[in-house]
Amino acid sequence: MQWPDMRLKTALILGGVLLLFCGFKLVISATVCSSFFRVTLDARFDRAECVQVYYGLRPVFDEKHVRGSALFPAGERQSTSVTINNHVARYLRLDLGEHPGRVQLYGLHLTSFFFPERHFSAAQIAAAFAPGPGVDMQLAGDHVAISSSTEDPYLVVQGPLTHQGLFYSWLLPLLMAMAGIVLLSSFSPRSFPPIADLLGQKRSSAGLHFAVLDGIRGAAALLVLAEHIGLVPGGVGVVGVLLFFALSGFLLAIPFARNPERAITLEYMRAYMRRRLLRIIPMYYTVISILFLFRYKNPDMIRHYLFLQGDAYLWTVPQEMFFYVLLPFIVVVVALAMKIKKWLGPLLLLAGLVVMNHLSHQGLATLYGNGEGRPALIGVFMSGMFFSWLYQWLREQPFWQGRYGTCCRRCLGLAGLAVLLLLLILGFQLAPGLGSVDIYSNYGVNGFLAAFVLFSAVASGPSLLVAVMSWLPFRAVGIVSFSFYLLHPSLITLCDELAGYYGNWSMGVVTRFLAVGLLSYAFAAVTYAYVERPFMK
Repeated sequence: MQWPDMRLKTALILGGVLLLFCGFKLVISATVCSSFFRVTLDARFDRAECVQVYYGLRPVFDEKHVRGSALFPAGERQSTSVTINNHVARYLRLDLGEHPGRVQLYGLHLTSFFFPERHFSAAQIAAAFAPGPGVDMQLAGDHVAISSSTEDPYLVVQGPLTHQGLFYSWLLPLLMAMAGIVLLSSFSPRSFPPIADLLGQKRSSAGLHFAVLDGIRGAAALLVLAEHIGLVPGGVGVVGVLLFFALSGFLLAIPFARNPERAITLEYMRAYMRRRLLRIIPMYYTVISILFLFRYKNPDMIRHYLFLQGDAYLWTVPQEMFFYVLLPFIVVVVALAMKIKKWLGPLLLLAGLVVMNHLSHQGLATLYGNGEGRPALIGVFMSGMFFSWLYQWLREQPFWQGRYGTCCRRCLGLAGLAVLLLLLILGFQLAPGLGSVDIYSNYGVNGFLAAFVLFSAVASGPSLLVAVMSWLPFRAVGIVSFSFYLLHPSLITLCDELAGYYGNWSMGVVTRFLAVGLLSYAFAAVTYAYVERPFMK
């Protein structure tokens, strides 16, 4: 029985090595074996001209990937270099000036940091390059005679320019493949934090875990990504942000709703603030350092470190931190009010969120970002807190577990699904007569509706809303949603640049969404495992 098992294991290892080898060989071939630092032309022009060198992975050229030479004097043979900084130049186009005329091309030299210099004689140039429209090219002894009757004459290489070497072409991909197998052989998927938490091992400090809320968080992150990609209108991403904020309020208030005395326990509140800081700071500071420190934007970086500024998509993080700071004061007031009458605390919370929404609308509660004051959306967080107290109250009622409660839970699940659909309809701007989801003007009402969706998802029990929001891909993204949110804008840029640079093509919005989504999840899973999760223990 051991022999077939060993054969199967060996076959899997060899297959893995072969697969990784092919992948690394393709990558190295594109990025190393086709990269050149400098292009040198030995030529004589009958008029003073500058040469432009276009380069790319494919024979499709654009103005993003071009470098120009110094001026060739008229009638003099001269060697001039064009530096392209080790860019990928599998295909080249040589633009021989702007005007018609004659050129004698004696040689071409391609210099790389990784391989010996590559020389093209006149005969090799005539064989490797094809003339553009209106250009005639003839081999004339020690040079190529080029004459043109059109503006912007050019030559373009007919086949890929690649180096072939034992180390870079074969040994390096093999070594990388073997190293990959060694790393993967010690990798246990079930113990990898994003997967382990997805399988149900994750618990909050209060011993709680709502799988459906992970799914809603993941769906919210994907809505934000879809907006930033351009797949959906702007209001859809706002729905995702409102769900994020309401989720924070709901989950952070649950321990206090279950035991209001925690609000006046100094040790518990100290532990609460420590957990919040460790949850946000490691990953957030990592991203801020990458975005600002290496671009020498030190004042901006410091203000972001201190949560006093939130530019672009980072505006949400100071909002979260502002709420974390206010929450202890809010729950203390609620706990003291509940000592008088149990219903008084949630009632004060409801009144407080109305007041905070009003103050934000009046511009009296703002946070700084993008050169302006943004409304502090504390009312949205407090909406989540209110529904956490309502959820806890329902759980304590005998009728909620009975036959009448079953009917109520079914109706609640349908109502939550209807409200979610309403928010999406407003976000997609499908019903102009109903208004829109606007982060600046309608956040109070829409934030309350977003909090109601969360409440209905956890309080309704099995329902269509829970089934949809508990979809495994939603939950997987939800587990790593903070890293996903912080990383996805940079990865959008990365995917666009890779597609343009290596493929000379522009991705459609659906392709962009899928590519960036998968890449963002992969990066987020790693940062969650090694940056976020160690501080959450």
